[in-house]
Amino acid sequence: MNFRQRLLRYLIGVAIGCAVVFFMFPNYDWLGWTPQKRMKEDLRDFPFRVDSCAAYKMNCYGLTQAQLDLAKNEGNFDFDKSDVKSNPRRYHLNYGDYSFIIAMTDTTSELKDVMNPSKVCMCP
Repeated sequence: MNFRQRLLRYLIGVAIGCAVVFFMFPNYDWLGWTPQKRMKEDLRDFPFRVDSCAAYKMNCYGLTQAQLDLAKNEGNFDFDKSDVKSNPRRYHLNYGDYSFIIAMTDTTSELKDVMNPSKVCMCP
């Protein structure tokens, strides 16, 4: 038996083992360790507040609390624009045409700003 046959048998065994594990644990969250999922989990678990300026801008844009909750659940974090080294950490959450800036500490999260490139709303 040469090296290619041994490698092929090894890879077949690994594939069968992975398939068995996936079928034994169908409800396991296999991608729960990714940064997107971790941040969304933190948004759900931490107390969430809305800054007065962000509340004014949400009212100006016509956003409701239900739409904000939908953005928190289905939006995507833009880690290139986020500042994770500051305290509190600032994350950019994109959902549709809107971009939300969320400040997070170890125990709380706060909506700081809402932006929409097609309409400009400024805090008084």
